[in-house]
Amino acid sequence: MNITTIIELENQEVEQITGAKLVFSQEQIDSHIVETCVECFKYEGSGDCLDTEKAMQTVFESLKQKGLIPAEVQDFSFEMPSCEKLKKPEYTEEDMPQKVVLSFTL
Repeated sequence: MNITTIIELENQEVEQITGAKLVFSQEQIDSHIVETCVECFKYEGSGDCLDTEKAMQTVFESLKQKGLIPAEVQDFSFEMPSCEKLKKPEYTEEDMPQKVVLSFTL
């Protein structure tokens, strides 16, 4: 029997753990819909981007150190926020997807 655990994190929690901000990209799907996805993580005060897989590995290791993920767990998966929205003239931070999902199986 496998038991899968899902941990849902707010964007701000992930940014705090990684020390980097989520960078969103937007793609025009049609004239009324824009898809928003996480492109990478960017360190504040720097132009350097951190790959999403490396950033989520940092989150995973941090949660293991805090005891939220058992020490024996080695593999995990994650979903970065993305969604489709109706086109707006201007997007704010509140318009961006707000959940990062990390899961693992025991």
